[in-house]
Amino acid sequence: MKLALKDLTIVTPFRTIEHGTVLVDGKKIAAVGRSRDVAIPAGFKTLTFGEGMITPGFIDLLVHGGGGYGFADMSMEAVEHISQYFFRHGTTGLLASLYSKGEKEMVADVARIAEFCQHSKGSRNVWGMHLEGPFINKQLHGAMKPEYLWKPTVEGWQKLYAQSNGYIRLMTIAPELPGAFDVMRAAARDGVVLSVGHSSANYQELLTAIDNGAAQVTHIFNAMKPIHHREPGVALGALVHNELKVELIADGIHVHPAVMRLLFNIKGEGGILLITDAIRASGMPNGEYAFMDQSVHVKDGKAYLPNGTLAGSTLTMEQAVRNMVNLVEVPLTSAVRMASLNGAKVLGLEHQKGILAVGKDADIVVMNKNFEVLLTVYEGSIKYAREEVLI
Repeated sequence: MKLALKDLTIVTPFRTIEHGTVLVDGKKIAAVGRSRDVAIPAGFKTLTFGEGMITPGFIDLLVHGGGGYGFADMSMEAVEHISQYFFRHGTTGLLASLYSKGEKEMVADVARIAEFCQHSKGSRNVWGMHLEGPFINKQLHGAMKPEYLWKPTVEGWQKLYAQSNGYIRLMTIAPELPGAFDVMRAAARDGVVLSVGHSSANYQELLTAIDNGAAQVTHIFNAMKPIHHREPGVALGALVHNELKVELIADGIHVHPAVMRLLFNIKGEGGILLITDAIRASGMPNGEYAFMDQSVHVKDGKAYLPNGTLAGSTLTMEQAVRNMVNLVEVPLTSAVRMASLNGAKVLGLEHQKGILAVGKDADIVVMNKNFEVLLTVYEGSIKYAREEVLI
């Protein structure tokens, strides 16, 4: 496709270019600059947006579902529906997050998502998997059923990885568990990014985890002990060690906006990964939904188990960016970077994705001034357009 997106505020995301134009030629970005400086060649279809902004496509490393479907559903159709749902919200890359189940069921989930990724490569935004478990601490299981958690063994890891066709890209693990470091070393050698989460690790255990491949922390401040000034653990270690990026559910529910501001002041725009942790109830009305084999009550965008435990979120990435700008008052460029380029770096894709520049993949989102998605382009192909956008 040859496409000219004209007269927009370009968020690269390192800087903004007012009244800018981006040219898409095939799967790549062909030009980025001020509209007066970018000549639109013959054969390009021009789209003009009033008071809109154009950013790199969003990359979500922790998402369980949305639009009424979950990645743990036993069907390929569910994965396809979730993919389309998040295209509508500007997400051009995501990891299908799988929660802990019994061995047979979880291995089947891994195999199904791997098959989808293999067959849809280059056309869908599901790039691989994030295993949120099964090697996590029963004391901090969150919404997961503790009886579904596995004891960390290399054999257990190998059963999962053998069915993944290499599409397990990220795994949450509790390093304090016996056998966890053996699993971490095996997974790291397989090229999997490791994230500490659902963990009661102390400070020294966290340092050892870093040495054994841990690169980030799963949904910071959630499913971990709070900061204690005499007994530092995962939360404190994540703040003071630049080796660790932190995932942030920026819905204003999981983490108070004031704490989000503190996190930004400490970790900066390069150290935070905006995620959704979205469940099937994302985009759905208030009501009861199934998640992690349990009933979840959703009201006004908040998802809880009957005992009051938060159970994922209904967040989408454009909402996360808006919240960081409006609630936390971070610069737009920073919010977009945390939602795009930082995730690309985790996956080793920063030379292709997460930035608007000539030669990069044409993964693009156009939003209006209210952060509503008007257009989503993935590798040069339009995946979503609002009705008022004339294609």
